[in-house]
Amino acid sequence: MIIKDTHWTSQQASPNAFPERQALMPIWGGKNIERNQWQSLWLEQAPNALLQDGLAYFHIPFCASHCIFCGFYRNAWKENYSQIYTDRVISELRYESSLWRGQGKIHAVYFGGGTPTALHTEDLVRLIRACYRYLPLAEDCEFTIEGRISHFDIDKAKACIEAGVNRISIGIQTFNSEIRKRLGRKHSGEEAQTYLKALSELNAVIVADLIFGLPNQTDDIWQNDIEIATSLPISGLDIYAFNNYPFLPINRLIEHGKLPAPAGFDTQSLHYAYAVEKLKAQGWQQVSNNHFAFPNRGERNRYNTLVKSNMPCLAFGSGAGGNFGGLSYQVQSDLKTYLDSPLDQKSLSFLSKHGEHKALLGVIQHSMELGYLDTTPFEQNAKAEKLLQQWEALDLLKREKNQVYLNTSGRLLVTNINS
Repeated sequence: MIIKDTHWTSQQASPNAFPERQALMPIWGGKNIERNQWQSLWLEQAPNALLQDGLAYFHIPFCASHCIFCGFYRNAWKENYSQIYTDRVISELRYESSLWRGQGKIHAVYFGGGTPTALHTEDLVRLIRACYRYLPLAEDCEFTIEGRISHFDIDKAKACIEAGVNRISIGIQTFNSEIRKRLGRKHSGEEAQTYLKALSELNAVIVADLIFGLPNQTDDIWQNDIEIATSLPISGLDIYAFNNYPFLPINRLIEHGKLPAPAGFDTQSLHYAYAVEKLKAQGWQQVSNNHFAFPNRGERNRYNTLVKSNMPCLAFGSGAGGNFGGLSYQVQSDLKTYLDSPLDQKSLSFLSKHGEHKALLGVIQHSMELGYLDTTPFEQNAKAEKLLQQWEALDLLKREKNQVYLNTSGRLLVTNINS
């Protein structure tokens, strides 16, 4: 199959359905809270954080380098941060656990960043064990750590698994060595393949992330990326469209003629359609809009799916975001302020109350992430009905009584639909 020469139906790819693809989910209409009320309101609700089952997110905001395609860079990695930061996060976790009064269980833990695997092995192990000590983890809790090949050798991965991690997500982006080099990746595509094979021999679910729409990423390169990924013994695969935000370092290279412009949405829509068709043909199951699991290899993608629902998410570490008890919040993103903050307070940089439609919007967001929507709540809503008819006419979805099912073209454009 040659991507550009293949006839794609509008159910598979619809590059002209919207002027552009929305990059991120909108923030669902929270109600502002005066800063001087943040601590008292958060403390008032903290004991109720686990009245129901939830999730836990830990942010490790360090990177050894600023990848030119990434918008999540916050702090340059320094070796002395490892113990200091880990101590502070464990203290934060210990303090909050003393406040909880509910009987809810944590069904997924996620270490994100930044680069969580930049932490020293002993500190990663300490933090993982602290989660098992202070969080009420469900028996089948999914425990994920994000990482990159640099700073995360097989022995370090083994130590994390022995401490309790059962899922590892590795940012590969592409297996093309030349593009990897331009993106700031130190390892070649061949080395990335060898690494994933070795990682897959460990007792954990292994997931790889790929990006489509990168500069110089031709049809042939993307097809090869998918071909290589499906040949590996990994459990899960994420495919993400490259979002070229104006503030990304990659734009300086483009402006100076060192890189071509990234692919437009017309190409991205075809690359997404190709990947979906190819992966399904190879037996992979599409478990969310961007995530695929190979049967019987243990992949659940639990955190990434449930975090888009109404399930509470407890947040720890500088820059982490969470919600519970009708509040959404962000832990202080300024590293020094976070490290210097009192241990008996939640170091916050943002707090808001949920809007009146938050519960409904959470249902919509979660359902659409899984590719469907129950339209019963909108039966008397003329505006919603008009939108559904428009999207159906564009072949983004199909309707069966009170159910809507997204086509492949709709799944790529789901952020536009939710907007």
